[in-house]
Amino acid sequence: MARRLRLAALVVVLGTLGVGPVRAADPLQDTIRENTNKLAELRARIREKQEAMDALADQAAAVARSREEIEQEIEQSRTLTAEMAKREADLAVQSATLAGVVDSSRTRYADQKRALAATLRAMYIRDKKTELEMALTADSFSELMTRMKVARMLARLEAGVVEHTRREGQRVVQEQRLLDAALAEIWQTREEKRSESERLELLMAEQAASLRELETERKDLKNSLLELNMNEQKLNYILADLEQQRTETAARMPDTDTGAGSLAAQAGRLDWPVQGELVRGFGRSVHPQFKTVTLNNGWNIAAGAGAPVAAVAGGKVEFSDDLPGFGPCVILDHGEGYYTLYAHLGQVFVAKGDAIARGQVLAEVGRPSGAEEPQLYFELRQGRTPLDPGDWLKSR
Repeated sequence: MARRLRLAALVVVLGTLGVGPVRAADPLQDTIRENTNKLAELRARIREKQEAMDALADQAAAVARSREEIEQEIEQSRTLTAEMAKREADLAVQSATLAGVVDSSRTRYADQKRALAATLRAMYIRDKKTELEMALTADSFSELMTRMKVARMLARLEAGVVEHTRREGQRVVQEQRLLDAALAEIWQTREEKRSESERLELLMAEQAASLRELETERKDLKNSLLELNMNEQKLNYILADLEQQRTETAARMPDTDTGAGSLAAQAGRLDWPVQGELVRGFGRSVHPQFKTVTLNNGWNIAAGAGAPVAAVAGGKVEFSDDLPGFGPCVILDHGEGYYTLYAHLGQVFVAKGDAIARGQVLAEVGRPSGAEEPQLYFELRQGRTPLDPGDWLKSR
């Protein structure tokens, strides 16, 4: 957009120069040119601001769509959070139940261990004398056999008590593990809920900030566009009055020939205006970052700051001043409607009206606005039509 602003201002400046013979310079003509340049610049800036507002509207719509997606995600997250809360409540109930079961099991297990200990002590004491007692105290063989059967049955029962107590201990351990797992899942669920809430709150804050920034920028652009429109209207009134005066004055002024020769015979044999490297050629180009397509009406030649800039052919200085978007600029009239433009200059050594010879140093290479490297912007035109410098300058 900034490039179109420059080109619009340049076209107006070149357009005011005309094609072929020109009239003698006068203050009124200079004033008209100056105001025409300002008007062209204003109109270009208005177009730039309007396109910027359109782009902001697209951005706002994209942000709004993104916000809707986030709100849908938040709703889904709320559902998930509610399910997590229900799961946590279920786990809490399960945990409380398991805690009660574990407590009961531990109490029962402790009782069984005490009973088992007493039984084992009794078995130890009894086993030392039971066989001798049974043999000596039995009144008959059948009584001895009965006592031995009873002893074996008691032994089996006592062994069952031992096994049951062992299984009860294992069950207590397993139930404790289940309880620990339930408690761990509760804490994990709480942590997941906290992390999800923090993430969504951050996303919402970022989207809200983006919308606020877009709205602020949109308002600023709207105010700027309104101011530019008002300035354009004022300049239209001024230019209408100046144009009427110029027409009346021009009718009384004789034509004056520039005395400049044609460039047509020199096509392809002109020296480069500066020794450097071509960094941007003639025609359409795509911006590497924003992917926007822009039109370049000339060449951008990178060179060291302060490098001499020379006229590619003889002519007359028709413009030597700052040009919006181009900085210090020199325009040479070579006759028959041919013009060359040298912009992004540093120090300028010529003034309007000077006669210039081929190869004469006009200025030094400067630096464009922004962070671009030092370079010369060069154009060649016939009337208002830009020509490709590659068809006119010597090949390298």
